[in-house]
Amino acid sequence: MPPRLLAAWAELAPDAPPPEACLVNYYSSSARMGLHQDADEQELSAPVVSLSLGDAALFRIGGVTRQAPTRSFPLQSGDAMILEGPARLAFHGVDRIKAGSSTLLSEGGRVNLTLRRVTAIATN
Repeated sequence: MPPRLLAAWAELAPDAPPPEACLVNYYSSSARMGLHQDADEQELSAPVVSLSLGDAALFRIGGVTRQAPTRSFPLQSGDAMILEGPARLAFHGVDRIKAGSSTLLSEGGRVNLTLRRVTAIATN
């Protein structure tokens, strides 16, 4: 795990155990991602920390059931978002990418880095 990502986690989720994985997603200007939950990890009490880079995305979030009402808001390059507590299992997705809203990536698009704890926290 790169030191800068560990530092971001430590600043954004100081009381959480360290992350064990970083999922890297690239979104082209026409990409979308349907509503889903991040529920594959053994340790669901740890937060999910998401870092946005590149073009802005219209992000949608709802509740812990697919039928719950949703709302959308923009995520800009450099934004960080944490899903924790009751929101840890909220359904969420990407409605659209705002092409050309950032010059960070020469080819355009968006990169999302999602940091997570995967294995259960050992208790003694």
